[in-house]
Amino acid sequence: MGHSQSSKACRAAQKAVPDKPSTASEPSFAEGCAAIESGCGPLSRVVPDKFQRLAMAGHLEVDMEIARGLSLRESLLQGGRLWLTCPVNLDKKSRAELWNRSRPVQQFDLFLSHTWMTPGKWKLLSLLLHSGSHKVLLIWSTAVIAATSLTILGRLPSPWLVEVHAMEFKAICPVGPWIDLASFVATVFGLLVSPYVPNARRQHDICFLDVASIHQTDQQMMERGIYGIGGFLRISRELRVLWSMPYFSRLWCVFELAAFRIANPGGKITLAPLFVETVVCVMILWEYFFAVIYWSTRVSQVDEVYNYVAYLVAMLPCCFAMHMVRRSHMAKHKLFADLEHFDLAQVQCSSEFDKDFIHTAIVKWYGGEEAFTAFVRGPLREELLSALASSPLVAYPLLLLSPAVANSLTYFASFWQGGAPSHCLVSYVMGSSLGFDVFWVFNSLSLFLFLCDRFAEPIRPGFLDHVQTLLIFLAFAACFYGGAVLSVWAYTSSQRAAVAWLCVSLLGAALSSGALEEEEYARQMEELEKELEEEESERLRQEKEELQKEEEDLDRELLEEMGYDEDDIQELIETFRMFDKDGNGFIDKTELGAVMESMGEEYTDEELDEMLEEADTDADGRINYVEFAAMML
Repeated sequence: MGHSQSSKACRAAQKAVPDKPSTASEPSFAEGCAAIESGCGPLSRVVPDKFQRLAMAGHLEVDMEIARGLSLRESLLQGGRLWLTCPVNLDKKSRAELWNRSRPVQQFDLFLSHTWMTPGKWKLLSLLLHSGSHKVLLIWSTAVIAATSLTILGRLPSPWLVEVHAMEFKAICPVGPWIDLASFVATVFGLLVSPYVPNARRQHDICFLDVASIHQTDQQMMERGIYGIGGFLRISRELRVLWSMPYFSRLWCVFELAAFRIANPGGKITLAPLFVETVVCVMILWEYFFAVIYWSTRVSQVDEVYNYVAYLVAMLPCCFAMHMVRRSHMAKHKLFADLEHFDLAQVQCSSEFDKDFIHTAIVKWYGGEEAFTAFVRGPLREELLSALASSPLVAYPLLLLSPAVANSLTYFASFWQGGAPSHCLVSYVMGSSLGFDVFWVFNSLSLFLFLCDRFAEPIRPGFLDHVQTLLIFLAFAACFYGGAVLSVWAYTSSQRAAVAWLCVSLLGAALSSGALEEEEYARQMEELEKELEEEESERLRQEKEELQKEEEDLDRELLEEMGYDEDDIQELIETFRMFDKDGNGFIDKTELGAVMESMGEEYTDEELDEMLEEADTDADGRINYVEFAAMML
C-alpha cells in the first residue's frame, strides 16, 4: 500500500469525522494520520473524542490515561457519601473532590452499573449488606456471646421475672433485656462499621463507579470518561447490575450490558436487585418488634388471653411487610416481563448524539437492532433469570435468624439463672432453641417468601389486593403459631418429644431448602469453572503481552534505524492500534477492510489484497509495525 493509498485513507478519515472545533494539543485521528503520512513530527498524542469513536466505531477502545477506580469498601466509607447524592446536585467544589477518591488502575474487578433515577440510599444499603454481612455476623456473634456469658454469670442485672417451664421444671426466673439489646445494637453497629473493618483476606474488589471514575467538573475529561465506558467495560471482570425499576428504561444502562457481553463473552454478569436487601432489613426489624411485644407481655405476667392479643398486634407489622415484599416480587416479575418484551426503540435517552452513538455500537456488535432485541429477550433474559434463582433467604440466612436466636438465648439464660436441671436445659435447647427458633423459623420465613413470590400479582386490584395479602399473612401466621405450640408441647413434655419435634422441623427445613442448596451448589461449581477459565485466560494473556512486548522492542529498534524518534514511535504505535482491532500486533485483511469501510471507503477484495501485497514485505499476509511505518513514509 503506497503513498497514494494512504492519502486516500486519510482523506476518508477526515470526511468521516463531523465538523467540530479542534485543539492544538489533541488533534483528530485524521489529522494525526495526515501528519504521519507527511512525515511531520513529533506528533501530539491522539486521544479519540466522542466523534472519532463514533466515526471509527471505537466504542470499546480503552483510554488507559483516565482508567480510575477504587475498592468497593472505599466507596462505602464516610457514611456512603458517594452513593447518597447524585453528583449533579453537588456544588462544584464537592464534585471536583470526587475525582480524588479514585486512583489509576489497569483493570476493574467490578463495574457497578446503576441509574441515578433510583435514590442512592437503597444502593448503599444493598452494597453494605452484600459486602459486609459476614462482618456483621462476626460482630453480632461476639456481642451476643459476651452478653449471654455476662448474664449467666450474674454480671448484668436481671430486673424482671418470667415464668419458664421445661419438662418437670416450672418456676419464676429472673430475666434481662441485654442479650436481645446486644443483638440489635451489634447488627446495626456492624452494618455501619463494616466498611472500616479490614478483610481477613485480600479481596479483588477494585470497581468502576461513575461518580468517582469519571471527572465531574472538567468537561473534556468527563466526555472522555462517558464515551469511553465501553473501554472500561472491556477491562472489567464482572458487571454488577444494581437493578431497580427504571434500569432497563435507560439507554446507557442497556449499552453497558450490550458492551460488556461483547467485550467479555465469558465475563460474569451479576444481577443484584435492590429490593432483596430491603426485604431482609424489613424482616429483621419486624422480628425485633415482635420480640419487644413478646417480652413486654411475658414479664407483665398478664392473662394468657391478653398474651395472644398482644402477639396478634405484634404480627400486624408483618402484614404490612408482606405487602411490601409482594410488591418487590412484582417488580422482579416485571423485570423479566420487560426483558421478554424488550423493545430498543422504547428505551429513553435525552441526547440525540448519545442515541446515535449507542445504536451505532449495537448495530455493529449484534448485526442490527432486531438481532440485539432477540439477544435481550433470549440469552440475556435466561442468564439474568438464572442469576436471580436463589432466594434472599439463601443469601442471608443467619442474619434473618439472628433475632430469634437472641430471643432463645435470653430464655436459656433465664432457665440457667433459675437453677433448671441440665436435662431440662437440653430439652429446651432441642425443642425450642433448635427446633423452633432456628429450623421452624427458617421454614416459616421460607413459606413467607414463597407465598409472596407465588402470589405477587394481584388477582384483582384495589381492596381485593389487600385481602390477598391478608390471606397470605394468615397462612404464614398459622404456620408460625402452629410450630410455636408444638415446640412448647415438645420441650415441656419430655426429651423424646423434644427430639421428635427437632427432627420434624429439621426435615421441613431440609425439604424447603434442598432444591435451593442444589441449585446454589451448581452455581458455585459454575463460578469455580469460570474462575479457572479466567486464570488460564489471564496466563495466556500475560504470555501474549510478553511476546508482543519483545516484538515491539525489536520493532522499536528497527523504527529508530528508519529515523523515527521516541515520540514518533509511540504515536505510530497508538495509530497502529486503532487499526489492530484484536490487539495481536498485526493488521490483517479483515481489519484493514473494516477500517476503510468505517471511513466511508469501500474496497474490493482484490484491491485489499493489492494493498496488503504492496505493504507486506515479509509476505506473511499481515502488516506489522515496521511495515506500517514504511507504508506511512
